[in-house]
Amino acid sequence: MHRYLKTIKITDIEEVAMDISFNLMKLTGLAIDTLSKLSKATIRVHDPERIPKAPVVFVVNHFTRMETFFLPNVIYKITGKYLYSLAHYSFFTGSFGRFMEKVGAVSTKDPMRDVKFIGALLRGDMDCIIFPEGQMIKDKRFIERGKYMVYNSGIRRPPHTGAANIALHAQFYREELKSCQIRNACDELNTLMAHFGIHDNELSHVVDQETYIVPVNITYFPIRAHRNIINKIASTFVKSLPERIEEELEVEGTMLVEGVDIDINFGNPIAISPYLKSYLAKRKIKSKNLYLQPQDLQNDVVLRKIAIDIMYRYMHDIYTMTTINHDHIFSYLLTRATNKIKEGDFKTKAYCAIAALKKLELPSCHSALKLKQGYLLTDDPHGRYNDFIDAAKSEGLITVNNGIIYKNKQKFSRAYEFHTIRKDNIVEVLKNEIEPLRNLTRRLQILYWTPMVCVRRSIAQSFYQRDVQIFENDYKHYFKQGETKPKYIGMPFFKKRSFARAGVVLVHGYMAAPAEMRELADFLYNQGYTVYCARLRGHGTSPEDLATRSYDEWYESVNRGYIVVKNLVKKVFICGFSTGAGLALLHAANKKDALCGAVAISAPYKLKNIASGLAPAVDTWNKFLSFLKIKKIGRLDFIPNHPDHPDINYLKNPVSGIHQMETLMDVVEKRLNDIYIPVLIMQGAGDTTVDPRGAFELFMKIPSEKKECTMVHSKSHGITRGDVGIVVARRVGAFLHDYRV
Repeated sequence: MHRYLKTIKITDIEEVAMDISFNLMKLTGLAIDTLSKLSKATIRVHDPERIPKAPVVFVVNHFTRMETFFLPNVIYKITGKYLYSLAHYSFFTGSFGRFMEKVGAVSTKDPMRDVKFIGALLRGDMDCIIFPEGQMIKDKRFIERGKYMVYNSGIRRPPHTGAANIALHAQFYREELKSCQIRNACDELNTLMAHFGIHDNELSHVVDQETYIVPVNITYFPIRAHRNIINKIASTFVKSLPERIEEELEVEGTMLVEGVDIDINFGNPIAISPYLKSYLAKRKIKSKNLYLQPQDLQNDVVLRKIAIDIMYRYMHDIYTMTTINHDHIFSYLLTRATNKIKEGDFKTKAYCAIAALKKLELPSCHSALKLKQGYLLTDDPHGRYNDFIDAAKSEGLITVNNGIIYKNKQKFSRAYEFHTIRKDNIVEVLKNEIEPLRNLTRRLQILYWTPMVCVRRSIAQSFYQRDVQIFENDYKHYFKQGETKPKYIGMPFFKKRSFARAGVVLVHGYMAAPAEMRELADFLYNQGYTVYCARLRGHGTSPEDLATRSYDEWYESVNRGYIVVKNLVKKVFICGFSTGAGLALLHAANKKDALCGAVAISAPYKLKNIASGLAPAVDTWNKFLSFLKIKKIGRLDFIPNHPDHPDINYLKNPVSGIHQMETLMDVVEKRLNDIYIPVLIMQGAGDTTVDPRGAFELFMKIPSEKKECTMVHSKSHGITRGDVGIVVARRVGAFLHDYRV
């Protein structure tokens, strides 16, 4: 790569500098900023403080055309320094070529290339940016037989050592200048200064500097490829676009139009001077030979070996900084899978993979992976997963039928063209991208071969322990003497039956606790079901706890119980009482066929208490007073409660809780049309809290063809205990029996 260091004068250096227009660079940066705002791409910079205030060669992985334009602008905003960037000679023709030169781009065939780079690094007036792979790596295949290799003209070759040579030679000449100063070799010193355009007043600054290489990784998420407005416009003006350009417009155009997260990770700087501490390197630096001809340094065996060592170090750093995201995990597991895999097993392994990933503490993970990943286990809609599966289906890579993912064997076994692989099989590309992360891929391999029965048992145990721990913490924090019931009342309980094929998630009512469902749980357990009774957050502790909770937290409480049961049985039902009934219906709408049936007992669809309708307004008023920091005057936080079961229920009712319950039921009402699984609606005919007519309205609005509505003779709201509780349990048991086979 380096064939053209030649002896030149300071006037030649100044002519080189005149090729650059800093005003045009600034205008170009403003244009890029404007385009960035118009696009849906989000650039996120990580660890910019790692960039030293010294001459730097930035080495960057190369996947799209975009980074060659936006990255210099990003770095300029961080460092305040413009950059030389190395670009393929094919860009330097006509007016566009002249524009490239004016904004700091240097052709790979420019005879002054190394002089520009090394001179700028010595003086410290401009940094450099180089893509060491030498070209775009569309297939992201970096590793072959344990070595770094990139595709080029049908063969695999090692990455270029050009960036290492530029930095190494710059530091070599810096050390040589320092040696001339120490030896008082004025003629040699003046020759070197003239060669690189260094003025007398700059010398002390030049010799005191250190040359660094800063590895940079750019990761895009998500990467999708399909026709978009950009390549449609391009096709209008150019009737027959080359296949290579068509692919780039589909991939990169989709990123800009539909949105992509661009994570830019700056690695730890690599100081170059330590690589020149060997005896042979020092002897070269101190010799009277100035090595002004390019072959003098490029053909030196010692420096060539050092350059290779530096190259391997920064390539390792670049690739291990990949920002891991959901698509990486999904892609790796899908490529490793056999011809088919159950969707539930696939999502479960993805969840475990993300959990293992967090323990590895890799340099960079996408922010979405830092959120809770439980939705992969709950069979609720998961945006990242659904988006990946839909993309894989649209590309013909997989089909999904009856909860089973079938791989298209031909798509995964064929060799793809380098310039079409991003749109033909992005799954393979994403799998390739994380291959250098050996710690991660080893964990994924171990996970993939771990029997699912072991994985499921581990997850069930983990979530049960988590649920119990959450209750223990809440109970301790919100315990209130005289109000908080004994711990066994609020503790979530789990009745596991060995070899059971069906299980039930029970959900208690508002202001109650799991103990409310104990009798029904015992009955169903004796009928052969594994039973888990979830505790809704804010319940089983104190009213003050409930006042802080939202219906979303209640929903998540049920999800933890669902995960436990789902991982131990083949068929799962959900049964809720009162507010728990509303939650059961919402889970039925979200989980669809993942549930075999749902039971809603005394759902609070229509409340009899007129005062409950005031709860939203009162809750809003209370929050307004809190905003004004008014603690007591004019507030109504709680109202008295006269429950059917005072040994379980709270004796005062938080207004905010009533508001959350009504908000939940508003959401449930909007989702009733999505319920197609078997449903049993049960209601006490003499309910004093819930209007029984609401049960018939629920029944009529649910489109399921397998639905039943049963009225139970009762003069109270709580119908899951006592004599009437036996009637309810038998009816629930009969319904579950009909659909458990």
